[in-house]
Parts: sequence; structure tokens; C-alpha cells
Amino acid sequence: MVGCEHKSCGGSEKVWLPYYFKERERGLKPHPFCADCGLVKNLSSERPRDLGYYMNVLAMLGQRYKIVQVQKHLVAMEIDRLALEDGYGMDRKMQEKLFVEIVTRTLNVPARAVTVILEAP
Repeated sequence: MVGCEHKSCGGSEKVWLPYYFKERERGLKPHPFCADCGLVKNLSSERPRDLGYYMNVLAMLGQRYKIVQVQKHLVAMEIDRLALEDGYGMDRKMQEKLFVEIVTRTLNVPARAVTVILEAP
């Protein structure tokens, strides 16, 4: 949730939800949630990336495709609006999916081009 500081609930108030390890469901596990906005905390092993990583990917795309500064700014505003950097309730896979969607919608760049850069070491 945008603007929320995410205060975790107490230990007895956790909700039991499925958890995943290496993209496979591994049973149920108690998940904490934010007492203010209700967002469930991500317990995935894939930690989300920083916003700077996605801005660097955007710069790499700018070297391969003709992208003007205004378009980069629109992508950055959309990333901020969707709170892509919120690590409390978002994992890396969700971040990457949203980033690909934002870039393909805003820049008219093929989704495969974006995923190739995201998957590069």
C-alpha cells in the first residue's frame, strides 16, 4: 500500500497461507500482515530488487531502443504509483511481471526484450 509504514501484527494474529520455496508450494505457514493496511507480508525466498535495478534495466533498454527521457519519466512515475519497491508484500517475480507490463505498455518495446535483460546476470 502506498504511503504505509507496514507495522506487522502480533504473533497470535497471523494468517495461515500457502508458502512457496523455489516456485513450489510447500504447505501452510503463518504469515504476518500489516496492522494498518492489511497487506500480507511476503515470506518468499526471492527478495524484491531495489528501484535502482529497474532504472538500470530501463537505461539498458534505452541503448537498444529509441527511448526519450519523457518516456523514462513516465515509466518511473508508474513504478512509483504501483509501489514496485515495496518489499513488504511483493516478491521478485511479481516485481518483474509488473515491470515488464509497465515497460511494454508505455514504451512499445517487446516483452521478450525486457525479460532477456531482466534474466541476464
